[in-house]
Amino acid sequence: MQFLGPVNDNPPHPSKVTAVSEATHAPISQPSVSQTSRSSASPSSTASSSVASSSVAAAASTEPAANTAPAKGAYHFRGDSWLSNADARQLLRKRAQREAKQQNYAAAIQIFNQLRAYEPNNADNFANRGLMHYNLKHYEQALADFDRALELNPELDKAYNNRANLHATQQNWLDALDDYDEAIDINPLNMRARLNQAITLREIGDYEEAIACLDIAMFFRPESANLYAERGRTYQLQGHWNCASSDYARALELTESTSEREARQPALGNAGQIKRKVVRWMNSLL
Repeated sequence: MQFLGPVNDNPPHPSKVTAVSEATHAPISQPSVSQTSRSSASPSSTASSSVASSSVAAAASTEPAANTAPAKGAYHFRGDSWLSNADARQLLRKRAQREAKQQNYAAAIQIFNQLRAYEPNNADNFANRGLMHYNLKHYEQALADFDRALELNPELDKAYNNRANLHATQQNWLDALDDYDEAIDINPLNMRARLNQAITLREIGDYEEAIACLDIAMFFRPESANLYAERGRTYQLQGHWNCASSDYARALELTESTSEREARQPALGNAGQIKRKVVRWMNSLL
């Protein structure tokens, strides 16, 4: 989903880690972009994502327990506040963005709860609250929020990507692949969904299909270090070590020099993290 601002761009890949596929990387989450007050845009969860709008009644399981103390930093407006509804929504979004950037996910959830009073039918707010629950490993609440977001807006490709990440975390591979397919059908340029789909296919041992997915993604993003890194890893697991070495070398080159064209694209990973995992994978070839 796209989010309000740089929000946890690279959660670890939810799939199981084995001796062969150590340090799996992606399901990259995507914060949801708000239609009403444009102030963010994550590649789905990019550095400049804007917090989404909210939706009506989320499932009861998404609501905080009655005896839950307010999270530190939660925003509270008095009923007689001088703020207009539009101002209150904007301030809440900015505050939610800040809390999410600082990984204060519980505080961000409370702010999204408040936004529901102003925007009861905003799918993006449910999607973003689901992402906060996902980051806290509140998987049942996250799923309820993603489901609600997609009921309200079936075209929200970032919500499909994030729900797929949740399915992958629980090793529900087929459900994850179905949701990645939906995200890509809605938005063929959702590179995070394409990358996550490829990694999930690799996790279930379908290396040929994973490489095909990465090849398509690289057609759109030919200078993405992360795509080269993940294709190299797939080649390595497949036993094609020369191809793996070539992709790793290219990935390292791209982490050192980002082209102007690539710099304008939503981030597909942190350069430092990509470099470290590539070096680790290369060392395992020796």
